[in-house]
Amino acid sequence: MGLLGRVTAGAFLGGLAEDMKENREYARTKADKIQEYLYQRGLERRQEVNKTRNALQNSVEYLQSKDLDSRSINALLMQNPKEVIRLAAAAQEAEEDGRLTKAILNQAVEVASDFDDQGMTPSELIKKATPDFVEGADLKRPPEVETNMLQKLFGRKSAQEIMYDAYSQSVYGGEETGADVAASLSAPTIKGRAGGPSRVTTDLGVLAADEKYDSTYRRDAKDTIQTAYDNWVTTESKQLAKDLEDAEGNEELKADIIKQQEELTRINGIENPMLKYYELMKLHPSIAMEYFSIPGYKVVLSDPDYFRDGTADLFTSDE
Repeated sequence: MGLLGRVTAGAFLGGLAEDMKENREYARTKADKIQEYLYQRGLERRQEVNKTRNALQNSVEYLQSKDLDSRSINALLMQNPKEVIRLAAAAQEAEEDGRLTKAILNQAVEVASDFDDQGMTPSELIKKATPDFVEGADLKRPPEVETNMLQKLFGRKSAQEIMYDAYSQSVYGGEETGADVAASLSAPTIKGRAGGPSRVTTDLGVLAADEKYDSTYRRDAKDTIQTAYDNWVTTESKQLAKDLEDAEGNEELKADIIKQQEELTRINGIENPMLKYYELMKLHPSIAMEYFSIPGYKVVLSDPDYFRDGTADLFTSDE
């Protein structure tokens, strides 16, 4: 090879090596930014979890100080930990009004005879109810595209490959991966009601100053809210049908109306009532928000025995 050939080849290989370096730096920079984002958001998640743990711990200590049976406390922490905070708040209100007694407090909680707390302490149950991070979805490595040798050596990584690498690695040096942190960002900081048959029930009505929160009131309130949404579905369906007729000739508007009709039909066809009305409230929250401003109805919307766990969070500004 002549001098010119050697110079040309050297320049070519030198250029490829520079490209290879730039590609590595590009992938590393992108991955570092993703890792930094997950690291910071993960710290924020841990701070929120700690706040929730403190709220649970304070509630448990208060209920213990008022002689609530330890078995009842453990049952609530295992079956429906959110209820511990609600129960403590209701008990404090009753105490301020001079109505709280050990007998009344224990009457508000009923634990099934077959409940087993597995020998765990309240502190252990609180930690279990407030996981730092939830498990993320299993990641699938992006499919490899057939490439030649030079492309493998000097080709730039795809965004999918960079994301896979970043989300597969540990963020804090432990078992939690980037995928776990990402999945936790939108997850509640406290577990909801446990699945399967409940081993504990609470009746905050026994702590109230009057009978407005008793089971009859709550059933009536639930029926009132559900009926309001049933009526809205009927009215909205008729309105959408009329809007579709009026939109004749406007294909874009027609497509939007049809999409709304399909979504309304889908939700209204859900067999599980709790899920159905939860989805209706997400679709049209204004009805439930009006009821949520009424203290008694707020209790019902917050009660997982009557509406899906987490329903009240839809109308709570600080969630």
